[in-house]
Amino acid sequence: MVTKHKPSFGVRIPVAGPLANPTDIARSAVMAEKLGFEVAWVHDYVCWNKQLDSAHISCGSKKSFSDAANRSDYEPIFFESITNLAYIAGITEKIRLGIAVLILPYRDALVTAKQLACVDVLSNGRLDLGIGQGAAKSTLNTENEVMGISRKTKVQQTREVFEAMRVVWNTELSTYNGDFVNFKEAEIFPKPIQRPNPPIWIGGSAENSLEMIADYADAWLSWGIVPDQFPPALDDIYQRLQKRGRDPENFVAGTEIQIYLAETVEQARKDVTPTMFAFEEGYAGVTGDKYKPGGVLETMWNSSLIGTSSSVTSEISNYVEKGCTAFELKFIYDNVDQMIEQWHDFAENVMPSFK
Repeated sequence: MVTKHKPSFGVRIPVAGPLANPTDIARSAVMAEKLGFEVAWVHDYVCWNKQLDSAHISCGSKKSFSDAANRSDYEPIFFESITNLAYIAGITEKIRLGIAVLILPYRDALVTAKQLACVDVLSNGRLDLGIGQGAAKSTLNTENEVMGISRKTKVQQTREVFEAMRVVWNTELSTYNGDFVNFKEAEIFPKPIQRPNPPIWIGGSAENSLEMIADYADAWLSWGIVPDQFPPALDDIYQRLQKRGRDPENFVAGTEIQIYLAETVEQARKDVTPTMFAFEEGYAGVTGDKYKPGGVLETMWNSSLIGTSSSVTSEISNYVEKGCTAFELKFIYDNVDQMIEQWHDFAENVMPSFK
C-alpha cells in the first residue's frame, strides 16, 4: 500500500536530564511552534536516576550529562509527562501535544482519563496520545519493581487501563469490569474534544505490541527501523488491521528517531559518537523486536539521521518512500541553544522539501 499521508515532523522537548528546566521547556515549545513543527513530544518515566540520565539520552547528549555529573547540585530530573503537556498547552496555540508514550500500568484509569481529557480540552483538541506497557528491566528500568507492578501482567494491565479510559471518554455513566481495573457508574467530565478519543500511537514491534497496535492504534511509532524494513512491517500491521475489520487507509506509520545536523557528515558522526555509545548501554537489553537485525549500536547508527541538512533530507525521503511519514525528531545537543540552532537548520533546509 502506497502511503497518501503528508510527511509531518515533531520534536522531543527537553523535559528530562540535566538540560530540563521550566524556562527551557517553555521556550522550546514556543520555538517549535514558531518554526512550524507539527508536534511537541514528551516521554514518560516516574522513577528516574543518574544511570538512566547517562544512558537513556533523549534530551541532550553524553557531554551534557558528563558536564552536569561533575556539579555538586546535580539531580536526575524528569518532569512528569501529562503535567508537561498541560504546561505547554497554556503557552502555545497550534502545535499538537504528544506523549511518546504514556506507560499505562503505572496509571489509575479514572484519574488518567480525566487528566488527558482536560489536556485535550484546555489545548482545544491538540493531544496525541502514545500508550505503552513500559520498558524491559534489562534496559535499566526499575519502575515495575518500585511500584509493585508485575511484568508478567503489564500487557493485560495496559489493555485494561486504555479500554477503561475509552469507556470514560464515551459514556456519561461509566462502568468497567476487568481483572485489574474495576469501577461502576463513574460520572467524569469533561470529555475529550477529539472523539471517540485523541489519536492513539503505539510503539514497539514485539508480538504483544503489534497486537495492541492492531486493536487500538491510529499510528505506529516505531524505533530503530531502517527504511527497507518498513514495507514488510507495514504489510504485517495492515493484515492484522484487516483481520479486525479496520481499514489501513488512514493508518499512520511513524518513527522516533535520533538526529544531529552539522556542516559535514564526518563532523556529525564524530560529534555524536559518545552519545551513540551511551545508547548501547541503555538499550542493550531490548529484546523481542522482530524487525531489528544486528546489535543495538549498529541499529542506532543505521536508523538515525546523522549528517548535513542535505544528507538528512535524502534519508528522510527514503523513509517516506517506504511508508514512514511521521517523525518524532530526537535531536542530540550539548545545550538548548545548540538544539534550537539545529531546529532552525531543519526548518529552513529540510522541511521545505516535504511541503
